[in-house]
Amino acid sequence: MTYSKQRLREVLELKRTAVRHIQSDIGELGASPSRKYIHEFNREFQTFQAVCEPETVFEEARTANLIWIGDYHALPRSQTYAAQFIRQLAAKNVNLALAVEPVFARSQKILDHWMAGRISEQEFLDGIRYQEEWGCDWSGYKGIFDTARELRIPAYGVDCHPRNDMRSISRRDLGVARRISRLIEEDPSRCLVVVFGESHLATDHLPARVRAILQRKEIALREVFVLQNVDSIYWKLQEQGHHDARSVRVREGAYCVFNATPIEKYESFRQYLHNCLGEDSCGDWTLLAQTLMEVMMDFLAMKKNDSVVSCMPMPELNPVMVDRFQLGSAAEEFARHIHQACRGELDRPAERAANDQFFVNVIESGLGYFWSKLLDSSRDGIEPLAERVLGQIGRNDQLTRAIELLVDPSRRPGAQHFSVLRLAIEAKIGKQKTKRMLSELLGYALGRRLYHAYLQSRISRKEIQALFHDPLNTPNRPLECYRELTERLVHD
Repeated sequence: MTYSKQRLREVLELKRTAVRHIQSDIGELGASPSRKYIHEFNREFQTFQAVCEPETVFEEARTANLIWIGDYHALPRSQTYAAQFIRQLAAKNVNLALAVEPVFARSQKILDHWMAGRISEQEFLDGIRYQEEWGCDWSGYKGIFDTARELRIPAYGVDCHPRNDMRSISRRDLGVARRISRLIEEDPSRCLVVVFGESHLATDHLPARVRAILQRKEIALREVFVLQNVDSIYWKLQEQGHHDARSVRVREGAYCVFNATPIEKYESFRQYLHNCLGEDSCGDWTLLAQTLMEVMMDFLAMKKNDSVVSCMPMPELNPVMVDRFQLGSAAEEFARHIHQACRGELDRPAERAANDQFFVNVIESGLGYFWSKLLDSSRDGIEPLAERVLGQIGRNDQLTRAIELLVDPSRRPGAQHFSVLRLAIEAKIGKQKTKRMLSELLGYALGRRLYHAYLQSRISRKEIQALFHDPLNTPNRPLECYRELTERLVHD
């Protein structure tokens, strides 16, 4: 599938604008990424050799005796990936040990007691002074430890002081390197998985210290680097249209995997900083809402003094989204909010026939999915939802066939398929939950068509803007709009 270079640049700038908003607030909170140590990491990992399958990363890691997994501390998804990777290695009977940054080497006995079940989780956290010494969300790291305990993988704390003094980072790396080297020396046939902050993993940082020690001891080292969500590589993938890439080979023995966007990554750090300052979380998320709304209104060419904008309240994030921030879901919710505002239905929904309202919901879900995919190109989930919906509908061959064609982005449904769908809605087929799921499924499939058509310059921004402002308030207009778009926007 070939995309317009101009459209790729537009979408890229959209994402960069949102990231700049968040980074600006991070700067105001007093956190600066301008340290030389971090610059050295960023400078080393600017580009990649090739897109690869996630399985390729795993297969190379299987033969290593030292695996470095870069950790972005404020992002729980980063730790979740590490836990999943460890589980995958263990399933292949790889002899593993785990080394982690949040626990000091001096606290090994406390870690051993907790892993053996001799003390409670709270006693462990109090014993290592987790909140005072580390402070990042515990749930992500708990997942790593739980995986190690379940699989009987020995876990070791390897960090040392001075933890919070960048001026002494070299001394800290040396202390950590000695600890890691001793663990490898104890059993060179074992694979040690080290989960450590990403900036420590530049070639001349912590890994160089470990290599130097092991070379003096004449211990063979086969190391693999697994970085996560590196900004420069992410932006290059987006520029080149590799929107679905989940992993790349950076160089021989080094990979980068993607499980979060830069927006999610920096927002997690901003939330961490707000938490450190003891600020009210409600205020924190309002800043994100403002960022996403401003970027979206700019895309839709809506000015702040526009009558729709001036009277539009800021949407509230669903509590589930706040607990586990998902950019796609949040962006979708904001797009729905703006679509309702543009239709004049935020406070008072228009009265429509049930079948008309069904297709309004479809279009609303479609615009929401389209916008969420602009900000997070990795968003998918349509096919699993289709399986669930078809399972709920049961035996109805005509309706099943119609839905399959409407969801397939490469197929153009005929008039008979829309007729089957309309009759099914009018007959109130299935439960209300099933109808909601079906409207969401058809909307997501429409949003996917809009997304690819927009990147291929087959639909303009003005046409997208017009869709947001269409009141859809005349009988049968919602179905006509849905049909026109679905028939037109077949993937090339």
